[in-house]
Amino acid sequence: MKKIFSKNSAAGLISICLLCAGIAIACSGDDGYEYRVSNFTPEVFVKASYSPFLYSNMFYYKIGHDEDQNKRFNEDNVTAWSGWLKSVIPHKELVFFLQKASPTEIDSVSQYVNGKLATWPHQLKGFVTERKNKIKKICQFFNYLQLAKTSEGFAVNEIQYAWDYDSTKRFKKFDVGPLNDSLEKEFIAADDIFLKERYWFQLERSYFYKGSFREIKDFFDQNEKFMPRNTLYWRTLAYLAGAYYKKKAFGKANYYYSRVYDNCDVLKTTAHFSFHPQEEKDWKETLSLCKNADEQATLWQMLGVRYSDEIRSIHEIYKLDPKNSRLDLLLSRAVNKYEQKFKPKDAAESMRDMTAGYSDSIKKMIFQIAHAGLTAKPWIWNLASAYLNTLDLNYSQANAYFEQAAKTIPSGRLAQMQIRLLKLINKVGAAKKIDARFENEVLPDIQWLKGSRDYDWGSFRREDALEWIKKDFAEKYSSQGEWAKSECFVSHKGFYADQKKLELMKDFLARPSKSPYQQLCVSLSDIQLKDIYEYEAIKLTYKDSIHAAIEKMSRAKGGALTILLGNPFNTRIKDCHDCDFLAPQKVKYSKIAFLKKIEEIRGKKIINGAEIYNNTVLLGNAFYNMSQYGNARVFYECKVLGQSHSNPEYIEEAYRPMLLSMNMAVKYYDLALGLARTDEEKAKSLYLLAKCQRNQWYNQNVYNGQEIRYGENPMVNLNVLDGFNELSKYAKTQYYKEVIRECGYYRMYIKNNPPGVLK
Repeated sequence: MKKIFSKNSAAGLISICLLCAGIAIACSGDDGYEYRVSNFTPEVFVKASYSPFLYSNMFYYKIGHDEDQNKRFNEDNVTAWSGWLKSVIPHKELVFFLQKASPTEIDSVSQYVNGKLATWPHQLKGFVTERKNKIKKICQFFNYLQLAKTSEGFAVNEIQYAWDYDSTKRFKKFDVGPLNDSLEKEFIAADDIFLKERYWFQLERSYFYKGSFREIKDFFDQNEKFMPRNTLYWRTLAYLAGAYYKKKAFGKANYYYSRVYDNCDVLKTTAHFSFHPQEEKDWKETLSLCKNADEQATLWQMLGVRYSDEIRSIHEIYKLDPKNSRLDLLLSRAVNKYEQKFKPKDAAESMRDMTAGYSDSIKKMIFQIAHAGLTAKPWIWNLASAYLNTLDLNYSQANAYFEQAAKTIPSGRLAQMQIRLLKLINKVGAAKKIDARFENEVLPDIQWLKGSRDYDWGSFRREDALEWIKKDFAEKYSSQGEWAKSECFVSHKGFYADQKKLELMKDFLARPSKSPYQQLCVSLSDIQLKDIYEYEAIKLTYKDSIHAAIEKMSRAKGGALTILLGNPFNTRIKDCHDCDFLAPQKVKYSKIAFLKKIEEIRGKKIINGAEIYNNTVLLGNAFYNMSQYGNARVFYECKVLGQSHSNPEYIEEAYRPMLLSMNMAVKYYDLALGLARTDEEKAKSLYLLAKCQRNQWYNQNVYNGQEIRYGENPMVNLNVLDGFNELSKYAKTQYYKEVIRECGYYRMYIKNNPPGVLK
């Protein structure tokens, strides 16, 4: 038999138990917002009840997968019973009885209120309901609830995940015969349609689990015309649909699911998930069961969402009724899907496959419908047509559609925001260059789009538009040689390595009198003047210009007060940053305090001869630790240089020479070696120099403008470490013995160059 849908569009197998037990569906990986890239907000014009079916990389929009099966009716159930009982049971107690009480507790209460048990359950002492045991409705409520709680033993199941094989969580087997006899007896005796409908529902659910198709069908047909069309009615119909599905009568099953979907918002996702047309014959049968065009439109909408075939469904619904509101959801999905072909080149391959061959056909259809103007919301079709033209760089055609949309667009806030946003995108896209006139033209719109934190944007999709506009402006300014403005809109990693560009940016940010547009540029910039001062201070520090660095750092505001994690003046034989971070520290250095301490030590080095060696080593340690290799790399972390550089590969190439440099550390360690008075001091200085030489080898042979692959770096050539060679002369020192114990590099060196065979 011919399949109605291709293998590519077919959904996975459907479990009929969805309507009575929890479901779990794996979600796809997140790629930014769940609607990926979007400037077209469905919430502007699509009914809120259709929200789960908006275009998304999740199974259902905003809820991922539907796990609410066992509690979705709790609130509705409490409200219904509270209304029927006329609040004779306090709300808190009613919630307990319906949702939390065990079958044993309900059984005891039922027997008590019916005079079959002399005492109220002791565990429920203090309940107001205890004093109302002679009220007829109280007795009827607990009689029903006693049977309903028994039904929960087989009808309510824990959610099962694909990776969970615990057999105790599988659907429970239950002999429903005795229960059904009691339910049938109460159904016949019930003198109130409220109670009668509930016993009807319980029996239909029980027949479903019993697997008795004839009973569930006949009992439904005999009684459904007497039942109110409320949530409980549609829940009952859902079980009948499930029974047809079990019999593989897919035509009728899908028709009934469509009636549940169309009439019961709380069951929309469940009915949609169970809806699964398979053969052309089944689909034609389902359509033939419809009583009117509106029911057929519901089926086509469900089909379009279920199989992501919006084009066919829009076409069929439009033929039935151009003004049908079910078109709105399909239009939103079509446009949101069309937007995805403009993902960056590194987007997942599956995303490109999803929209392949889709674009031209959907555009043609949307344009035709917009031109005809027969829909209930012609403005949204014109707006969609304008936006699709913008995306395809047809800016003048887009303007024509914007003019048509403006004639009938509602005055509501979201609708006006949507047209304003899309017109701005079109205007920016059409601009060949950015001059003063254009800047003033778009200034109010960009200010609005940027908004403030206090502005309630709600579900409106503005984030991608703002980022795209910033990128577009940055590229155009760059091509025009307006480097500072370009940097304000999009910051580039290596921008500040160019001193000329840095000065341009500083001048722009520091300008005392700025136009409104220039103020906007500054407000958009990731880098502010204080960040540049902090970067300049760091650069000056690496050049050993400490006094000038302090002056710059004092203007860095909050950045200057950032606390270093370890003591930057300490060193270890084996670098261990975490050890340094955890070690007790009498003094915690901020960035500016660190610089002031360096300046203080340098002064002592000059005037205090007794401490000259130790102070020189401390300065060497300071410069070693502020590099990428040391325990104080937080010192250079800032907005310009970045942070979290756990490996040199994460450092922008333009900044690697500075941040990996050992020059200043070598300078001071070499000075310390010349000042050393004992063999212990000489051994220490030589080893510290050897550590620097090791890092320099990596700088030259691995990190010198090459692609760095973490974990694949070659082993350092130990023979080039002069400090190791010289250190062997001090084998009798205590420091040497500590190096042998702690340094694997040196043990390897000694193994290949044993003492007595020195170079």
